[in-house]
Amino acid sequence: MPQSLPAVSASDLIPDLCQVRAVMWLILFSEALVVVLILLSNGGLNFSWEGFGTLSFYVQWVVLLSAACLCRVRLHVGLLNLNQLLLLSLCIILMVNFLVSLLAMWGLNYFLFSDYGWDWLIRNQFIAAILASLLLHYFYVQLQNRLRARSEVQARLQALQSRIRPHFLFNSMNIIASLIHVDPDKAERAVEDLSELFRASLKEAGVEVTLQQELELCEKYIHIETLRLNERLQVKWKIEAPLDVKIPMLTLQPLIENAIYHGIQPCLTGGIIEVAISHLFNRVNIMVSNPIPKQALSERNEKGNQMALENIRHRLNVLYGEDVKMDTRVKEQQFIMQINYPYALPNNNKGQDAVGKST
Repeated sequence: MPQSLPAVSASDLIPDLCQVRAVMWLILFSEALVVVLILLSNGGLNFSWEGFGTLSFYVQWVVLLSAACLCRVRLHVGLLNLNQLLLLSLCIILMVNFLVSLLAMWGLNYFLFSDYGWDWLIRNQFIAAILASLLLHYFYVQLQNRLRARSEVQARLQALQSRIRPHFLFNSMNIIASLIHVDPDKAERAVEDLSELFRASLKEAGVEVTLQQELELCEKYIHIETLRLNERLQVKWKIEAPLDVKIPMLTLQPLIENAIYHGIQPCLTGGIIEVAISHLFNRVNIMVSNPIPKQALSERNEKGNQMALENIRHRLNVLYGEDVKMDTRVKEQQFIMQINYPYALPNNNKGQDAVGKST
């Protein structure tokens, strides 16, 4: 029995055998197995349809009852280690096979006057044990592959998220230092906001939060930047999505940071950042626009801009696959960043009104 994997749930090891598609695959696989057994026993020229029907009836009962039992186990067994899950699954399959074989042996002997004894039942148990072991080994290999892929995705997400460290750290600390003697209350709030931002950046990668939580994080970031840029920084919000829509943590904040760093900071007169978020047809749409400075951006800033956007793109692709749409464009002296990714609201939230917000 494998020893290297940690405790996992039954749903990790056993696929959902309650689904119609899974049941259909089990039926097709078992019928193919019956055909192979008949061909091995009788040969291709002496194919026995009677034997095929009898064996098919027996195998389908074993397969479907075992699938039903494993389906229930998957829902109620809770957390077990891998050895216990494999042993429990094997015992369930062998128990089902034993009961069906016992019933089949009695029926064949009573109604068809056949001579099936305990040696036939023991042989069935050996065959069932071999096939069940192969099946569980396949489930185990699939579990290993899923855990390995999950670890790789988590490591990739962590590497990408680790790059989201706000460059405004030193500016924020200088602002806080200057406010300590002038306005201690503002300095204290700035410290609290900064700590919340870094606490979020250090959380586990790939965590989804509600839109409301992400907006609150963005407001803390904007408050810190307002202390530095004053009236030069203005943000207009247009929120037309339920506030409980899920969004990957630190998705919106880096977009606003990018807009401030490349759009507002280089402008002596500042500008307005517009943020629009909507949810339509089970997709979340995020749009952030900022003014383009009249003076040309340096090659370094252009490169930093693209690196930030590519980082966000990679994080979203890891979480949502290739169904993520991300687009940048320039329109009327505005740099527009747009993200669109799939998210279906729970049934009880589909009727929730959109929330409007403007500052």
